[in-house]
Amino acid sequence: MSRRKAARLAISALAIVVAAAVAVPALAAAPRNTTVKSIGKVTMVPNRGITDSMRFNRDLVTIQTGGRITLVDESKEPHSWSAVKRAQVPGTLRAVDACFGKGPCDDLAVAHGAINPDTGEEQEPTTPLVNVGKDGFNTAGDSVLIPPGRKTSVKITAAPGSTLYMICAIHPWMQNKVKAVRRVG
Repeated sequence: MSRRKAARLAISALAIVVAAAVAVPALAAAPRNTTVKSIGKVTMVPNRGITDSMRFNRDLVTIQTGGRITLVDESKEPHSWSAVKRAQVPGTLRAVDACFGKGPCDDLAVAHGAINPDTGEEQEPTTPLVNVGKDGFNTAGDSVLIPPGRKTSVKITAAPGSTLYMICAIHPWMQNKVKAVRRVG
């Protein structure tokens, strides 16, 4: 075998080994368990305005299917972490407003028992976890309440390769996405 051909084979083999080394950590990089925090606050200056910096601390969470996400409320305000359809994620103030009053935010509030479906009156929620699909978080409508200053945990059972679009149904400008990846090991 010529030196040139041997060199090409060695370079090709090295490229395959490097590609495999890069691909395996990419799969392993997705944690089995992780945390998402509700952070920020609302401030008001009379006759000047309101500033609301409440948000989830992560825009994107990549996690292995079957893993758990612990939701921590550091804002001391009530929140939900609710899966909605991609088209239901508000991107404008008008869309935030439309989330309430026959939108997904009100649908989720009714599912949690925070709105009486007969009268439309707000009340203390009666159902802290709403699970409309199979067990765990995997479809639009799955939702959990995060009590002020507390934490809760949910299992992600979405199929590998799928994305869950998450909002707080109380503060729908709080949004993030969950990408489910194949379980390693």
